[in-house]
Amino acid sequence: MTAVSPQSWTTWPDDAKRRLLASLQTERWLKATREPRDRPEQRQPEGGWRVWYVRGGRGSGKTRTGSETLAMWIREWCFREELFDWAIVAPTFGDARNVCMEGPSGLLGALSGVIDRRKDWNRSMGELWLPNGSRVFCDGADDGAYRIQGVNLRGAWCDEVGLWRDWRHAWEESLHFAVRFAPARIIATGTPKAGHPLVKSLLSDPLTSKTHMRTIDNADNLSDLALAAMIAKYGDTRLGRQELEGEFLEDVPGALWSWDMIVHLERPEHVQLDRIVIGVDPAVTSGEDADDTGLIVAGWSKYLNKTWILEDATCHDTPDGWARRAVQLYEDWDADLIVAEANNGGDLVESVIRTVSRNVPYKKVHASRGKRVRAEPIAALYEQERVYHHRPFPELEEQMTTYTVDTDDSPDRLDALVWALTELVVNRQPVLQYSYLTEDVEPVRRTGDLVLVGEKYIDKER
Repeated sequence: MTAVSPQSWTTWPDDAKRRLLASLQTERWLKATREPRDRPEQRQPEGGWRVWYVRGGRGSGKTRTGSETLAMWIREWCFREELFDWAIVAPTFGDARNVCMEGPSGLLGALSGVIDRRKDWNRSMGELWLPNGSRVFCDGADDGAYRIQGVNLRGAWCDEVGLWRDWRHAWEESLHFAVRFAPARIIATGTPKAGHPLVKSLLSDPLTSKTHMRTIDNADNLSDLALAAMIAKYGDTRLGRQELEGEFLEDVPGALWSWDMIVHLERPEHVQLDRIVIGVDPAVTSGEDADDTGLIVAGWSKYLNKTWILEDATCHDTPDGWARRAVQLYEDWDADLIVAEANNGGDLVESVIRTVSRNVPYKKVHASRGKRVRAEPIAALYEQERVYHHRPFPELEEQMTTYTVDTDDSPDRLDALVWALTELVVNRQPVLQYSYLTEDVEPVRRTGDLVLVGEKYIDKER
């Protein structure tokens, strides 16, 4: 079998990646999880530092590094008489508890032999009691990390800092004032998200110790099949540089979306969606060189006036294949409508969908303006935090944050997103204009189909 070497996989040609996938033996990747190995970059740096930032790709071992480092600090102090606490801060309280504390690379495992999980761990409170009576608190940055305010901390582990939304309050106002007793150190871990201000600050701070890890560096502890599949799919992409290589990417100049405009927020179960549509950017041809067909599911809540992106089901398929997929999404989500661009295929798009289902509600839309002009009102909705992503959609989000007027590739996922949100939000809202009655009367707001003529708005019919 071809060995998985720590070289940059971005240089591998596609045929070589396919050969690697074909060469993998089932019995090898089905073996039990191998024992983790301590790598040099996982060891605490020497010298005086307050913050150690460990950035790395997915599965590079950064979570293990965070838990083992915090466990090492705790072991040094947890049998002394002095009572000083510790903290784990993740994007949410659930992340801190479920991943950083209870996960396979979490602190409970790293402190085995020191604590009794059944007696010392209070899951509902997110508190771990140590032998001398000190505690480890779980807290969420998106809640402002309020739990640790006023607490005397010796140290803290901050996980996935690139995903912290309320990072300024959690990092600058809560965490740094709480961690104030020797050794008073913070280890921050995570995959660096493009443009995130906290990540940018950590990387530019000369007093912060920095470590960089790649996914491939942890190959001995990962499934060969999963690793090769990720590299084959994302190795040559900007997303792969971030998620696999652990690179910090700046926002693309001229792009309508920046990374901080995209908010990941799982839709609460009690939030009912009043409308759900399937946005389609169809590929009217098939074959290896054909475009993907963008398939985006979006839902709108009237009560909250918020929209959720629920699913990215974009596929590379024949017209019959993507039409069946679109109809299946309509049925699975109990949607109201399929809306599809018909510029390239004309009536062919509708006829293909009707072949699959004669009764599915369908709306044909035409792109009479450029892609950027169509996308600008949608980007404005994101700036107003009126659109959430139910979960991360990496490929869609890469298209959103990299698309500019100079982009050559067809942004299929982005186009489908624009059509779905245009139908749900933009076309639904009344047009508010101003009409001047006389020069002495203040402008009045009115709803209507008006056009600007000179300095006055008049009815379009006139």
